[in-house]
Amino acid sequence: MVRLLLSNSEHLRTVAADHGWTVTKVFHDRPMPVRKGREKRPGEAVLLDAIRGGGVQKVLLWSVDRVGRSLVDLVNFMETCRTAGVGLYLHEQKLDTATSNGLPLFDLAGMMAFHLRQSRRDRILRGQAAARAASVRFGRPPIPGAKMEKAKQGLAAGKGVRAVARFAGISAASVSRLKSGLGAASASV
Repeated sequence: MVRLLLSNSEHLRTVAADHGWTVTKVFHDRPMPVRKGREKRPGEAVLLDAIRGGGVQKVLLWSVDRVGRSLVDLVNFMETCRTAGVGLYLHEQKLDTATSNGLPLFDLAGMMAFHLRQSRRDRILRGQAAARAASVRFGRPPIPGAKMEKAKQGLAAGKGVRAVARFAGISAASVSRLKSGLGAASASV
């Protein structure tokens, strides 16, 4: 029996061995950005060509979110598998098209929603990793030391939070945090 696997997971190799499936080829895919909002997936393209060419009986995937960039791509992948008579095994969703009489509509809708969430999450995480690699700091920028010193002087003089905020040129919320931090520091001494 010829089986194909799209993943680098050793766990899927174990699943294939447990079912008596022979893994003939492993497709690795690392999305590569082409232009903003689009990415190339060379491993997926080669897999689709192999499915269309015949000789593939089953595709093993760790999860449904490993296929396609969009919901349309996912549906096209599933339709390609269906028309070529290729079985699909999704480990994380515990679905095997060979044993479940196809995918019920609600399972398909759930998979599509999961795919959208995961692909958005993956894009966000890749963007954050790229930003961190470029030394981009996340969160609100720190308040300059000169403004913090002005605020401390105003609080020490007994001025109110709003007056100190206007005097130092920072927000009242920042002054309140500073005041509570100073109060907690003096209480612990």
